[in-house]
Amino acid sequence: MPLRRRDGGDDRRTFELVDTAGVDVDPDLLDAPRTVLLGAPPRGPDARDLASGTDDRAAPGEGGTAPGPPATTGGPGADRRRRRTVGAAVTGGVVVLVVGGMLVVDAVTSGDAQDRLESARGAVRALDGAPVERWTAPVAAERGVAYLPGLLVTVDGDEAVALDLDTGAEAWRTAIGSDEAVCGSWSPWPASGPAPSTVVCVAGPGVVPFWYDPVDEPRTAPDEVDVTVLDADGRVVGERTVEVGGDVLVPGPDGALVRAERVGEPGPPIGAPVAVDPGAGESVDGVSGRDAVVTVEDALSGEVRWRGELPFQDVPWSCTTWDAETGGEVIEPEHLTVVATDTMVEVSGCGVAASFHVDGRRLDDADVPTDGAVPLAGGRFLVDADRQGTTGALRADRVLDPDGRPVLDAPGEVLDPWATDDPVPGVLLVRDGIDLRAFDDEGARLWTYDGARVPEAVYALAGGTAVVGTANTVLGLDALSGTATWSRFLDDLGNDGGDAMVTQAFTDGRCAFLVLVDPATGTHPRVVALELSSGAVVWEDDLPGEWASFAPVQGRLLRWDDAAVTLLG
Repeated sequence: MPLRRRDGGDDRRTFELVDTAGVDVDPDLLDAPRTVLLGAPPRGPDARDLASGTDDRAAPGEGGTAPGPPATTGGPGADRRRRRTVGAAVTGGVVVLVVGGMLVVDAVTSGDAQDRLESARGAVRALDGAPVERWTAPVAAERGVAYLPGLLVTVDGDEAVALDLDTGAEAWRTAIGSDEAVCGSWSPWPASGPAPSTVVCVAGPGVVPFWYDPVDEPRTAPDEVDVTVLDADGRVVGERTVEVGGDVLVPGPDGALVRAERVGEPGPPIGAPVAVDPGAGESVDGVSGRDAVVTVEDALSGEVRWRGELPFQDVPWSCTTWDAETGGEVIEPEHLTVVATDTMVEVSGCGVAASFHVDGRRLDDADVPTDGAVPLAGGRFLVDADRQGTTGALRADRVLDPDGRPVLDAPGEVLDPWATDDPVPGVLLVRDGIDLRAFDDEGARLWTYDGARVPEAVYALAGGTAVVGTANTVLGLDALSGTATWSRFLDDLGNDGGDAMVTQAFTDGRCAFLVLVDPATGTHPRVVALELSSGAVVWEDDLPGEWASFAPVQGRLLRWDDAAVTLLG
């Protein structure tokens, strides 16, 4: 039967014995420096059945499906099996014992489990019941939010302010030079990985996050800005004045600044004609723009870490915005935007679209202006072949490992889990038509689930279970075999059995916490905790207010309102 985790208390993680008949055990697993994915397909001729897309370890049914939960181990036949100790090892708090085709695993996780939950995507500390308010504090978040170990950092006036994540108390307040400032970098993607040890603040007249502009009048870029680097105690590690000269300058990863600038002269117009004023019949033949350069430099010393040149290309819809007065399009040939995360740097704008690894390697294809990279759980990347929304992409999406090396040409849409209990989940899930295919971290196929409904999302990948959402159901699949272990109708989880839509998901490794709303209005939020192993409702809670926005941060569950943040637990 497949591996299933059982609750072993807060300090220990225990597992059932797992029948591994027909599965070779890789000796390298015994020397692995971290918890490994047990039951991955063997390499070599014996792997052909698993690699073909089905798992012969699953219960009867096509594509790893089964009519019901798997049978328990330990029947009379199992008692008569010859048992032989093959090997044992203790590495990194993980005990692996192979006994005559059975695997025994015991992970001592008093500190390790908490560390994983604090750095895994969508992970929170154990919630044994409906979360209650631990503290609430006013927060000015319109200029963005940064995180340091145990701290939430925002900008208040001309100061950076840190709140203790456990108590909500103000930990420190440090002047950063101007009441127009940004600390840390904003990301549209879920955060994962350990918190950085420092935060970079950029302050000066006209400095605002690119998504926020509190005035209607156009802003003039400052000639120079003040850059301050703060540590987790609020101490100033260093500061300097940086010339801007019209460039885009944002805080970057690992104590860096990211600068994007236009260079050279405009080339000949390229791209489709642009209707500037349809009523007057005014149009232009394409857009003429300049090349760009992106530079990542040390925030304190100014030393250049890497530099990338971006030639002007025909990037669809990148140079124009809609004009409400004329009904036409306004050309913005100098527009540039930078998004910097802990793992990648993205530059976009008129005629520019590029994704870089933090070490400067190009993640997307420099010759394909319509693609772009997206960070995945576990530090991997998805190179979306048609990210710009055009049609006729000729190449499948590619999955890259954390170092940017190709792992898999995805046969369909990658369904990245919204929440995991491990910073490095070992399973990659891809929707191929109505099938859900699973691959390991080296790109080898594990199993295929061919259910009756199209999988639309993977809400959680934790505790050995993939929690998958379809249009009207939530089901649990064994992450190692693809066997369906439970299923629930989504509407049964909504308010009074009404329509429901999942908007966010979290996990503590024992339950999947689904945030549901009325799909017609997006209001009336509620949280339902589903046990990962059985799908049983552990608790449910109707939330106050018309809407709710949550953020898992270093294992804590935060709720954001208009001008306040609340810790739930």
